Amino acid sequence: MAVHTRDDHHRGVFTVCGSLGEISANRAALHVVHHTLAESAVPVVDDATLGVIPPLQPDLVDTPGDAVATFRRHIADASAVIIAAPEYAGSLAGSVKNALDWVVGSGELYEKPVGILSAGTSGGPFARQVLAQTLLWQGAHVVAQLGIPAPRTKSDASGAITDAATIEAIRAFVAAVLAATRLEPSARTLLSTQVAATVGASRSLTAPYPIEV
Repeated sequence: MAVHTRDDHHRGVFTVCGSLGEISANRAALHVVHHTLAESAVPVVDDATLGVIPPLQPDLVDTPGDAVATFRRHIADASAVIIAAPEYAGSLAGSVKNALDWVVGSGELYEKPVGILSAGTSGGPFARQVLAQTLLWQGAHVVAQLGIPAPRTKSDASGAITDAATIEAIRAFVAAVLAATRLEPSARTLLSTQVAATVGASRSLTAPYPIEV
């Protein structure tokens, strides 16, 4: 049986959209996420730095500039992170991977509960796989995942998601992320292994030793 710790939802959730345009299926999915979190009175910080985070420069990881520092701080301050990432050319959107690469050495994702979703023609299976693998490598706990295929068929003319089943799936996804914030790290590790396996990612493919932070 999972052991629960104190409820720290008040620290809130940091959301990241890998689609940089204002109108996108992944942004529409995050709108449902935000509405669901608001109903539970969970504070939300939505990322506004992804588009201005520079390409990773290893020589600057300790002095990365304001955009990266803000991105790291929001991860550190949150109880959980939710990332909505599109799939491009059979992989994870480069802007998302680049931003996460800046966090490898600083360690803010270590043991952080993270929910991942992808909305797109096929539901972004490769994006979710690569995203999960990247997060696992950094010691994050991938506690929930969701693919939303054919989002245009589930949205209105403005792009807002209107399909009842899809909205319910997103709400269940958010509930799973929030529930994971109350688990002990050991229980989240087990959950993460199970969730990552559903997208073809494995901790056995990651670093063999714990990340030092």
